[in-house]
Amino acid sequence: MSEYQYYEFQTIDRPLTAEQQAAVRKLSSRVELSATRAAFNYSYGGFRGEPLKVLEQHFDALLYIANWGSKQLAFRLPRGTIAAEQLEPYLLGDEESYVGDLHTTPQHLILNLEIREHEGYGWIEGEGLLDPLIPLREAILRGDLRALYLFWLRCAEERAGWIDEEEEDEQREPLIEPPVPPGLGQLDPALLAFAEFFAINQDLIAAAAEASPDLRETDEPLERWVTLLPEAERSAYLLRVARGESHVGIELLRRLREVGGAGKPITSTAPRRTFAELQAAAQRQEQRRIQREREEAERARLAKLANLAQREAEIWASIPTLLGKRTASGYDEGVALLAELRELAVHQGQLAAFDARLRELTAPYAGSSALQRRLREKQLG
Repeated sequence: MSEYQYYEFQTIDRPLTAEQQAAVRKLSSRVELSATRAAFNYSYGGFRGEPLKVLEQHFDALLYIANWGSKQLAFRLPRGTIAAEQLEPYLLGDEESYVGDLHTTPQHLILNLEIREHEGYGWIEGEGLLDPLIPLREAILRGDLRALYLFWLRCAEERAGWIDEEEEDEQREPLIEPPVPPGLGQLDPALLAFAEFFAINQDLIAAAAEASPDLRETDEPLERWVTLLPEAERSAYLLRVARGESHVGIELLRRLREVGGAGKPITSTAPRRTFAELQAAAQRQEQRRIQREREEAERARLAKLANLAQREAEIWASIPTLLGKRTASGYDEGVALLAELRELAVHQGQLAAFDARLRELTAPYAGSSALQRRLREKQLG
């Protein structure tokens, strides 16, 4: 199989300047470049630049995907919009199979989330994968840390796998979950896309959500908090807004929460769980999910049979016409209907009557190998 690597960068706060576009174009003659996006697609060779460095210098978001399984999502966050201390509990560092870390530069925080695989997962085109994830950057800047908690789950599962493989002794310090943000049971489209992109276990998410409070709109007294700021500081924020600086609103919101005594994100007050406890809860969630799926499938099956029973005479009457065409499509459609009628007969306890009617209906086609083959495939012959 050919190699496939895809890098996509996007700007969010402001478009690229002409000088920045020229610098990005030097990285590859095959780049798809605009004032807000750059995409690099490789079937051989590789990216000549350092992706995180390119992100830091020019862009706000990076997505990388390779056909051997590696996936990466990184955001450039302006310094002052969110405290690194809020993000760090969710990041398990740089390991062989994953990376969750934060780099500090003079002007930015670089949040890097990466899963490193080596076994391959099938060919998935990278085009269009970043767009649904872009809202996560704004959410993180506003203190919504659900994406980081979900990524912690993914990394913890990776770590648990290689600890088991290495047969570590039981004295190893257990892995404790970070603060549980609200709303893990109310994932929005961006978070659902994030969970799908990184293949985060849905039962683990459901287990984590057991301790996650509901996401509620908070009525923060911003008007009162504004009066707590010194006049010089209020004027400085207004001046920055007038100059068109990005994320002044988010910085101001963070500052207002500080002076108002609400600086820390709201998290669950339930006792923190070990990852082993989360895994056990996930197994219970899996069992409940499988049972729900079985019950839903059975309800759908019964509804289908009830509808079929109402149309049974009409369907039997249509089959001779279909078979009489002696065409592949006629045989396919006719045999498909017979298979459904057999399922109905089994449900009604009338299989003997069905078999007798089937023999009578198909007797004129005993010499048709095409029809007989289709009947055998559906276990009707």
